[in-house]
Amino acid sequence: MALSKESFLPDESDCAETWRRLRWPEGLKCPDCGSQDIQTRQKNHRHCFHRYCCRGCERWFTDTTDTFLEASNVSLSRWVYLIREMDKKRSINDIAKDLDLTYKTVLGMSHKVKEVIYDRREEWLDALTGEVEADDVHVKGGQQGREVSEEENGRTARTRGLSQRGRGSYEGDRPLVVSWVERGEEGPRVFELRRTAGKKSLLSSALSCVEEGSEVNTDTWNGYRLLEGAYDHRQVKHSERYVSEGGAHCNTAESEWSIFKPWLRTFRGLAKRHLYLYLSEHSFRRSHRHLSREERIEAVMSLMSFLCLWPEGPVETSKQASAPTAKIGSWGYVHYSS
Repeated sequence: MALSKESFLPDESDCAETWRRLRWPEGLKCPDCGSQDIQTRQKNHRHCFHRYCCRGCERWFTDTTDTFLEASNVSLSRWVYLIREMDKKRSINDIAKDLDLTYKTVLGMSHKVKEVIYDRREEWLDALTGEVEADDVHVKGGQQGREVSEEENGRTARTRGLSQRGRGSYEGDRPLVVSWVERGEEGPRVFELRRTAGKKSLLSSALSCVEEGSEVNTDTWNGYRLLEGAYDHRQVKHSERYVSEGGAHCNTAESEWSIFKPWLRTFRGLAKRHLYLYLSEHSFRRSHRHLSREERIEAVMSLMSFLCLWPEGPVETSKQASAPTAKIGSWGYVHYSS
């Protein structure tokens, strides 16, 4: 038998079995009435998924009912392959060739994975505690793409403000990214996009990521001044030393940029309206760096197994879900700030 692209995909039955285990950790349950009096009526109904009948409400359902997979024409094995290759930091173009799908389809799939990680961050990201470090950097992010009318969530095409002097800004295509790092081998890392670089903006970022009363180590930049009211704020003056006489330093947070910047460059430029998705994915991977790749894949699958097709009310369109105004201002990575 000749090798084909299907030969290198994960086994479909293994993926389906993992999906069932993650979606129903306490046993089969009817998605409508919650009854566990379930009868399996047909195995391997579609892509190795089973079909069931609830004896309580007599509803028929499958392993993918009321999830995003119910409306997806892409098999679960291809989704798992995509998640694994994203964890390897491969390009979307290469993954699309492996899956024999169009670039646009695989790009949309990758954005769906990123959106799930972002939207369900409260489940995998706890507030940082103990000894925490913070640092910041400005990244390049333009407004790429065609002109879009007001009816389509209007925006202008790609603009350039990268030659402006001084500290960058979101409007100038050099948005600020702040890293919050909890010390320790398994300490979580949070990378957060900020619209402005003011004191109130950074305080808001700290309050959403770090537990009040924790020790926070930063440099002497004026933007961190307001942290003193809510945290044990310690500073180090880098023009004089890397570690203060009191032992304060932010070397761990600074070292994260040596991993973050090469990773960001692999995308060959990002539209700033999507930057928050990439930051949340990187935060997830760095916060779970102590896990094996297989365990991280299962963690993402677990988040996606509870992604309902109709959460509450009408489903948001992809443009609504990816619009900066829909995400900036919510709890966590991106906020409107003055």
